[in-house]
Amino acid sequence: MTDRFGSLPWFLREYIHSNRWEGFREVQERAFDVLFGKDSHLLISSGTSSGKTEAALFPAVSSVYSNPPRSVGVLYVGPLKALIDDQFQRLEPMLKDSYIEVTGWHGDIGADSKRKLLDTPSGILQITPESLQNIVASRPEDLDRLFGDLRFVIIDEVHAFMGSDRGLQLLCCLERLETLAGCEPRRIGLSATIADTASAAEWLSAGTGRRTEVVSDPGIGERDLALLFYRFPADGPETHQARVAAANDYYRRLYDEVRGKSCIVFTNSRVIAEKTGRSLSKMAKARREDTQVFVHHGSISKDLRKTAEENLKDGARKTVTVSTVTLELGIDVGSLDAVVQIDTPYTCSSLVQRMGRSGRRGGAQTMRMFCREDLTEWWTSIEGVSIDLVKGVAMSTLVLCDGWTEPAKIPELPYGLLFHQTMEGIRCGAGTRFSALVSDVLSLYPFRRIPKEDYAEMVKGMISGGLLMKMEDGTLLLTDASEKLASDRSFCSVFTVKKEIEVRSEGKQVGSIQEMPEVGELIQLAGRIWTVVGRDPKSLVVDVEETEGSANTLWKSGVPGTDNMVMRRMREVLESEEDYSFLEESARHELRRCRQAARESGMLDGVVEINGWLRIFPWVGTSAFDTLCRVLRLVCDKVLERPPYYVDVLTELDWGELQETIERYSDPRFAYDLVGDDRLAFGKYDRYVPESLLVKAFGTDRLDFSYLDSIRDLRGRSSPIRTCSRRGLRSCT
Repeated sequence: MTDRFGSLPWFLREYIHSNRWEGFREVQERAFDVLFGKDSHLLISSGTSSGKTEAALFPAVSSVYSNPPRSVGVLYVGPLKALIDDQFQRLEPMLKDSYIEVTGWHGDIGADSKRKLLDTPSGILQITPESLQNIVASRPEDLDRLFGDLRFVIIDEVHAFMGSDRGLQLLCCLERLETLAGCEPRRIGLSATIADTASAAEWLSAGTGRRTEVVSDPGIGERDLALLFYRFPADGPETHQARVAAANDYYRRLYDEVRGKSCIVFTNSRVIAEKTGRSLSKMAKARREDTQVFVHHGSISKDLRKTAEENLKDGARKTVTVSTVTLELGIDVGSLDAVVQIDTPYTCSSLVQRMGRSGRRGGAQTMRMFCREDLTEWWTSIEGVSIDLVKGVAMSTLVLCDGWTEPAKIPELPYGLLFHQTMEGIRCGAGTRFSALVSDVLSLYPFRRIPKEDYAEMVKGMISGGLLMKMEDGTLLLTDASEKLASDRSFCSVFTVKKEIEVRSEGKQVGSIQEMPEVGELIQLAGRIWTVVGRDPKSLVVDVEETEGSANTLWKSGVPGTDNMVMRRMREVLESEEDYSFLEESARHELRRCRQAARESGMLDGVVEINGWLRIFPWVGTSAFDTLCRVLRLVCDKVLERPPYYVDVLTELDWGELQETIERYSDPRFAYDLVGDDRLAFGKYDRYVPESLLVKAFGTDRLDFSYLDSIRDLRGRSSPIRTCSRRGLRSCT
């Protein structure tokens, strides 16, 4: 142990001894140097289970213990209720003899605990951004008493906030809290997946005038990653047996990877999680083995998710939990033997986070990624190229070789959030003037690029829309309509949560589904099959009994876009002849076949003529691809899309003329035309923003003209456009 050990409070030293630590890790030592010896903010960027939480908490707890604050001393902000609950449990053994109060605060925590903190503010408050927003907005007169001596704000999983309105809302909330409470706390950001630490440091410093130092640990340690490939024939009379055999081979290998291990099987959707969990349970039963399989996602009840987490933590039990993103963030699940990924994750950030769930306590990070091509689903293959495998290879090289993850794209013109913060600024007072809104709201960091003229247009729109009243002396007041809006329980949230139907068995919640089933219908939930025995559409509740059979319950949710870098790397993988060490033989053989198919189809050339149509392969990410398609819709007769891989266009222009036309329209000045028939209200409160401002935000934050480099590269082609004869063209739109 270093000399730093002796300066810690006695109960932290006892905690270190009881956990048999032999010393502090390098990232902890460097974090201590900043937090104990300097006055800056701090960003700690290091791998999962590298000691980030302790690196942040030990100095904060030491400050609160040695010099008790007159208010809450430490604010911990987490993105998930479950993560806050988990951190609360982790703090209990650390602080049990310190007399430092720890309070959790979110929608599922009882009123008594919250009332105690409001009466006697002290210690550590663990909270979600929405609950913090509610405190700041509804109790401005109490903020000095509650937070006047606040010293540290710890933002966990900071990458989960950057680039979203929720993260910008948090920055607004913190800035207002610091102003109203008269405090200047130091901010500590924690993340395992940030590659662009400079942008994250700037985000963390926002609105404070204090710089952020970065402590990062690029040394991840050993990683054991292997990609496998499985193809499932299309389902039909002649191929049915082959499809069944392929599915059996796949599930046998998957089961062999998880049996006898503490393991998380990650999937990209709740549908796949349910199907995989059910299949693994059936396989364990068929083999007469006692492998326990749990399913964990956002539509499963809190109690059942907790049971899955506790079984993973119990080192004596070897259990398998099939999960979506809900176990991706830093909930403590103990020491895992391995992680399995079904299909390539949507982002490199997810790949890093999920792989990092294994290898805890210093062991190697171990992941087996099952890349799949189902020929029943036409979109899993393009020109004979298995997209999931090629994307998996590309993302693996970006993570393993380049240490790259997607940078956050922070909105420059968040008008919907500006509306929300304006309402928050007015609703608890006796009215205000526009000049005060400019100084109190528009001055907040997230709105730094919004001109005063735009804000005036928004406020005028709120007046004409019946949400604000302007008195003769210029005072602005909420109307009955806006009072009703602002008093809604969900107003503090800047994202929309769709109500789901609660599923109960014997009075206990199993989880929820999105569509109301009929009595007698079978549903799949929590890895089991249920039959509906009762339903109450008005209360959105169904009663079920467990049964046998099969069902395919569907959930709908958004999918993150693909970054430009991933698409460029996919092209490089197909153009290369490199033999990657992390490929198992099935994947290695398939990649060779994909490379041959890519060369023969012309998809690496960038543009191919098919039956009079031009098929363009821009090799750009989702946002740039969408923008290109919007331009093409303006200038071509017909457009068929397969985002973000290719677009088919029918036009009388030759390729050179089309290139010139694309460049001419690739400008934010054409934002109104490029909107087309799409709705402009992307965010929860965008519908209250004037259309002219939404178009401006669309041009700035939604359009991405980075495809121009790809289009220009094709201009210098020396070879003619390859002509192919195909039976037909398909679109996913």
